[in-house]
Amino acid sequence: MGKLYLLSGDYILNSKGKDAIVNAANKYMAYGGGICGVVYRNAGSNLLDYCQKNYKTDMETCEVRITPGFNLNMDIIHVLAPEYYKEKNPISKLLEAYQNMLDTISQKGYKNVLTCSIGTGIFGYKHEEVAKPLILLLNDFCRKNDVNIYLNNMYPIYKDIYLKPLLEINHLNLKKDLENLNPKEISEYLTNNNLTENDIKIKYLDFVQNKKIENMCLSEKLIYLQYTLELQDVTKDMLKPVIDIL
Repeated sequence: MGKLYLLSGDYILNSKGKDAIVNAANKYMAYGGGICGVVYRNAGSNLLDYCQKNYKTDMETCEVRITPGFNLNMDIIHVLAPEYYKEKNPISKLLEAYQNMLDTISQKGYKNVLTCSIGTGIFGYKHEEVAKPLILLLNDFCRKNDVNIYLNNMYPIYKDIYLKPLLEINHLNLKKDLENLNPKEISEYLTNNNLTENDIKIKYLDFVQNKKIENMCLSEKLIYLQYTLELQDVTKDMLKPVIDIL
């Protein structure tokens, strides 16, 4: 059984140690904006050369193509999302693209894959509409397969939109669950329920440092908890202010 993780922060930094990274492709398999631009820039010019030499037709909606990652040192899974306003049932069509992606992951034998929330940029999908059906799909896939999926959103406030249905699906009530646990048990709870981030010191500095607890979104509070738990001699009193307002 695999695990579904939700990550915030830089897409390329979060790809470290993964077998494959998902590109929110355009139909031309060329440089684009957003995630597509980030992936192509970091893979290097060989990626564009490869695509031009090996693909003579445009991608079809919901199609998935695999290329080497070149400078990224992992495969790239290119997925062409549907455009929201061109579809009669846009959410179903987007889930079809994701399902094609998951089928490809299984066929290729990848074990750790980083993906963005495809379709939520210029293709017109809203995170709030996508989050619950997508989390249901990804969570079910990870439970049935020995694959870890890492869903990345740059900012914790957007990660929150996906975190809330994940907590609901897994029947987790953070405040109730954590208020009677000691620091060691809290750390184990976060780990066992896949609620931790990688590179926690970087995430803390980027999103949490100098921010008042009451102004933090839920994902930022979890970053605060994880970071504090990794300090020496942490006490429950150090954690109580954030647990009380989860």
